[in-house]
Amino acid sequence: MAKKQAEEYLAVLKKRLYIKRLPTSYNILDHSIDNIERMVQKMIAQFKYDLILLEISTNEHIARSHTNMIAYEKKKLTDSAGDQNPLPKSLVSILNAISTRQSNIIKRAELITKHKVSFFDEAPVKPSHIRLSTPIIEVTPFSSFNCIEFLANGPPFIPICQSHFSNVPIDIRIVKERETLVNSFKNGLHVNCVSASDQRANEFFAAIKDLFYQSYTKPLSPELFARARYEQKMIETIKHIRNKHNIIIQRSDKSKVFHLASAISYHDKSVAYMAKTQAYQEIENGINPCKDYFDRILALLKPLLKNKAINLNIWKQSMHPTIETIELPHLYFIPKPHKIGTPLRPIISMIRSPAKGISHFLDLVLRPIFQQATRQTSFINDIHFIRRLELYRNLGLLTPKTNFITFDVTDLYTMIPRNRALVALEQFLKRHAINGRINGMTIDTLIKLSVTVLETNSFVFEGKYYKQIRGGAMGSPFTMTLANISHNELYGRYIDDVFMTSNLSLDKINFMLDVVNNQDENIRITRSIGLNAQFLDVSVYNNQGQLKTTVFHKPSAAPYILPFLFDHPRHIHRSIIKAALLRAVRLCSHVQDFNQERLRIEITLLLNDYPPKFIAYHFKTFFQQNNVALLLEQLDDAIYQGFHQKQISLPTQHERERQQGQPTNSDRTKQSPNQTEQRREQWNSKEIRVHYIYSSGPMSEFKQRLKQLWKNHYVHPGSPLNNVALKIGTRSNKSLQHILVKNKPLKSMLIDINTTNT
Repeated sequence: MAKKQAEEYLAVLKKRLYIKRLPTSYNILDHSIDNIERMVQKMIAQFKYDLILLEISTNEHIARSHTNMIAYEKKKLTDSAGDQNPLPKSLVSILNAISTRQSNIIKRAELITKHKVSFFDEAPVKPSHIRLSTPIIEVTPFSSFNCIEFLANGPPFIPICQSHFSNVPIDIRIVKERETLVNSFKNGLHVNCVSASDQRANEFFAAIKDLFYQSYTKPLSPELFARARYEQKMIETIKHIRNKHNIIIQRSDKSKVFHLASAISYHDKSVAYMAKTQAYQEIENGINPCKDYFDRILALLKPLLKNKAINLNIWKQSMHPTIETIELPHLYFIPKPHKIGTPLRPIISMIRSPAKGISHFLDLVLRPIFQQATRQTSFINDIHFIRRLELYRNLGLLTPKTNFITFDVTDLYTMIPRNRALVALEQFLKRHAINGRINGMTIDTLIKLSVTVLETNSFVFEGKYYKQIRGGAMGSPFTMTLANISHNELYGRYIDDVFMTSNLSLDKINFMLDVVNNQDENIRITRSIGLNAQFLDVSVYNNQGQLKTTVFHKPSAAPYILPFLFDHPRHIHRSIIKAALLRAVRLCSHVQDFNQERLRIEITLLLNDYPPKFIAYHFKTFFQQNNVALLLEQLDDAIYQGFHQKQISLPTQHERERQQGQPTNSDRTKQSPNQTEQRREQWNSKEIRVHYIYSSGPMSEFKQRLKQLWKNHYVHPGSPLNNVALKIGTRSNKSLQHILVKNKPLKSMLIDINTTNT
C-alpha cells in the first residue's frame, strides 16, 4: 500500500508541475525575503526546482524499494517449499490470494490516483509558481509580466498560425508555396524519368493547389484563434516597447533565453571590445567597399578558373559571386550573461559576402585535411570526448593523482595576427601536399584565395564601415607546444577550448602553462586544474582513480527544452525526448547519475508544457526499444553499463557520413563530373523529397492528405514510382529570434556599391 501511495503522490506532483500549480506549502519561499530582485527570484526558483527533484527522487525510491520488497517476500514464500515440484497446493493458494489482493489494491489505488490527478485538468495554469527559463533583463521598461512570460518561451519558439495574421495576401502566399512544392515534385519526376507535364502530372499539381486553398482558408478553431491572436498581440507589444525605449533584444550566448539591455549599454561594450582587440579599423572615407571587393575577386577567379588552376570537382557555380546578390557583411554582438559583467561576443554575418563562395570552397578543401591531421588531438563532440576519456582509463593511465586541466583561449579568432596565420597555413599546406599540390591545386593558388578572403573582410556596424585587420587563424604553434607537453596523456581541443590530463605536480603544470601563456602576447588562456573538471557538456571526476562522468549544467542555464506549444509536428517533440535520454545515457557513467539526469529531463519537459502522459509514454517506449525496460525499476548498474557502452560506441553523425561512403576530399578529386552526377542520380532515384511550411490547425493534416494525393496519382500497378519513397519534410514559420531580434542594418548600407579605392 505504501508503494501505491508513493506512486499516487508522484502522479499528483507531476501533474501539478505540468499545470504550474505547486503545493501551497511552496508559496512561503516567494515571500521569504522583502524586496526580492530578479537574481534572488531565480535562486528561489532554482531551490524550488531542486526541492521538486528531491521529492520526486525520494518517492520514486520509496516505490522502487517496495517493489523490490514485494518481490523478495514472494521469493521467500516460494523458496520455503524447498525442492518440491510442483509447489504444494496450500502455498499456491496463498500466492494466488496474495496476487488477487495485490491486484485489487492496485486497481483501487489507480482509480484514486486518476481521480486526484483529474482534479487539476480544469484548473487554470499559474506560471508564476515556477519558471526558471526567464529572459535576462538588464533594462527597466519591461514591467509587463505577460511580456516577460511570453519571452520566456525563448528564441526558438515559433508563434502559431502566423499565416492567418500575415500582411501578404493569401493568393500570393499560396502561389509561392505551391510553386516551391511543385518544383520539388517536378525535379523528382524528372530524375525518375517520369513526365512532369502530362495529364496525370497536371491533375496532380492542380490537386495540390486545391489542397493549399482548403488548408489556408479553413477557419481556425476558437481556442486556436484566441491563442494565435494573443501571441500576435504580445509580439506587437514587445516590439512597441523595444522601439520606444531603444532596447536591444538578443539571444544569449550558449543558452536558449533572451537577453534585454539598452542600446547604449550594447554600444559602450562593443566600442570597448573593439578598442581592446584592435582588430577592426574604420574606413574613414565612409564609402561601401563591396563593389571593389567584387571586382577584385572576379579578377582573381577568372584566370584561375579559365586555366583550371582551381579544382572544378569541388568548385561549384553557386560559389561564384554575382553583382545582383552580394551584400557587405554586418557585425553584431551577442551577450554572455554567464560571465561577470555580461561581455559581448562578436558575430560577423557574411551570408552574402562577395568572398563567401571562396570561403566555402577553402573550407571544403582544407577542413578534411585538417581533421585528418588533428584527429588525435581534436574532440568532435562530447560523446567523442567521453570515448577518449574511457579509453584513457581502460589503458590504466588514470591514477588517483591524475589532474584534469581545462582552458580556453581568450578572443582566439580576433587576437592572432593575420601574417602569422598565413605563415602557419602555408607551413601546414607544405606538410600535407602531394608533389607540391593539394587536391591538384598549387599552394600558391590556395594562399592567394586565403589572402583574398582575409583582405576583403569588411562590414557595417552602427552606420559605419570597418575592415578587420587581424584574426582568422587557421593554425598556431601554440597547439603544437601543448601537444608536446602532454606526452602519454590525454590531450584534445574543441575549437578554442582545451582539455588535457597530467600526472605532474600542480607547480609543474602551472609552470608549463605559464611558459605557453608567455610565448605570444596575443595568446591569453584561462585555466582550471583539479581532480574535477567541466568540459563541453560533461562534468568529469577522478574519485581515487575511478572515472565518473555526468551531464554538466551551467549554473546560469535555465531548464529549457523546446516548448510543447511550439508550432511544429509532434514527431519533433518525440525526437527531443529520445535525444535527451540518449545524451544522458552516453554522458553518464553510472546508473544513479543517469537516473538523476532522467529526472531532470522529465521535470524540464513538464515545465515546458509537455503533458505527463506524453512524457510517460515516450519514456517507456525508449526503454522498451532499447531492451532495458526493467532498468528504472531495478537501477541495476550492470545492466546500465552494458546500455551505456553500447550507446557510447555508436558512431556520431560525422562518423556515419564517412561510413556511408560520402566522398572524401581526395575521392572527389578522382571523380569525373559524369561520375559525380551519376552518383547523385542513383541516390535521388530512391526517393523524392519535398517540403512545406507547417502550421498548427488545418495545415497539421496537410502531410497525410498530400501523401494520399500522391498515392492516388502515382502508386498503381506497373507504375515506375512504386518503389520510390516520398519523403515529406516540413519548414517552419519565423521564430521569435527572427521576429524580435534586429541585427541587420538598413539594406542601403549593405548594397551601396559605389567604387572606392580602399
